[in-house]
Amino acid sequence: MWVCLGALVLMGSVVLLSCLASLQHYYFALLESIFGYANAQLQQNRLQLERQEREAARVHSTILPEVPPQNLYAVKDKLNVHMEQCCDVLSAGLCVVLEDEVTPRFAAAHQSGDAWNLLTRTLSHKRRFLNKRLRLLWICGLLLRYSLLLPLRVVSCAAALIIMTFCTAVLGQLPSSECKRRLVKLVLRQCFRLMACSISIVSRFHNTQYRPSMGICVCNHTSPLDVLVLMCDVNYSLTGQRHGGILGLVQRALTRVSPHMWFERRALVEREALGIVLRLHVARRGTPPILLFPEGTCINNTAVMQFKKGSFAVSNIIYPMAVRYDRRFGETFWDSSRYSMLRYMLMVISSWSILCDIWYMPALLRRPRETPIEFASRVKAEIAAQAGIEDLPWDGNLKRWSPKRDWQ
Repeated sequence: MWVCLGALVLMGSVVLLSCLASLQHYYFALLESIFGYANAQLQQNRLQLERQEREAARVHSTILPEVPPQNLYAVKDKLNVHMEQCCDVLSAGLCVVLEDEVTPRFAAAHQSGDAWNLLTRTLSHKRRFLNKRLRLLWICGLLLRYSLLLPLRVVSCAAALIIMTFCTAVLGQLPSSECKRRLVKLVLRQCFRLMACSISIVSRFHNTQYRPSMGICVCNHTSPLDVLVLMCDVNYSLTGQRHGGILGLVQRALTRVSPHMWFERRALVEREALGIVLRLHVARRGTPPILLFPEGTCINNTAVMQFKKGSFAVSNIIYPMAVRYDRRFGETFWDSSRYSMLRYMLMVISSWSILCDIWYMPALLRRPRETPIEFASRVKAEIAAQAGIEDLPWDGNLKRWSPKRDWQ
């Protein structure tokens, strides 16, 4: 009975996913047209405000005639205006000097120019350019996201978690066999697709002829959503920090049906044992590919930072993948120093959508006399070039010791 119920649930999820996939095109087309109108209004308002400021500056810059002592306060007011303008220029110059190429990678990237996606968290730099129409449009979008989309996504995400937990509990009771491995691969793929659909994640996979089926796969890291996106297409063996809460629930559910490696990052013994486990996993036949994020931390998807050499010393063949997110519909970077996992997930499911592109790349072989550090740097450069983002040599763990933003 439980097997029949699980089969019905999977069939229903497949039908639901196919129906929602047909509506995605119209949803994104509508969002793009609304964003285009809002950005055109922003640009028009910005040009008008700049024109007014130039006119005001021209009036203030006129040379005043000789004034008697009783009008000295008027001259002081004019001097104050010029001093304020100079201070603004000096402040902007100091900000440019203090701003380096590493620190901005540890915070959510700002949208360039007049681009605005009608989200409150991206409103700070656009507030002075809003008119009545844009404010009304923003309020309507706010009500739509928090009164309709957010409750639906919370309920559907909870249902997807329950379905995955139930399916893994049933599959975990089956004896180990080739049939079970195929069934696990099929079930987990549908569960992750259902979960991605519940929080409105749309993935576009490219170069699928290079889809990995074994070995070690490495990818740039932006957020925990990377795992969700990649597991929608391939069943991987995961490695990472052992978590509690919702992530811990997912980890325990996955461990019931497939081999995964969870460890405590602060425990040196567990980290050293991970290398041995990785070698044994790669040497064993019939095991799924291992998914690793060699950066070791989340970067805001504008650059790829230093890859740790450990995973490149385990195997001479690496299967690289590149992931890039479209910030027009929602920000995916997880700033763990500012937001908890619950707060981050609330920001994700209250966004319009998450759109990402995944590129599978040809396998890279370690060259003769090439050290693991050089091999890691070469793979990192290939991933950055494919994703169209910057390649930086700095260690991503610098964000844990970066200067406070209030001091910069």
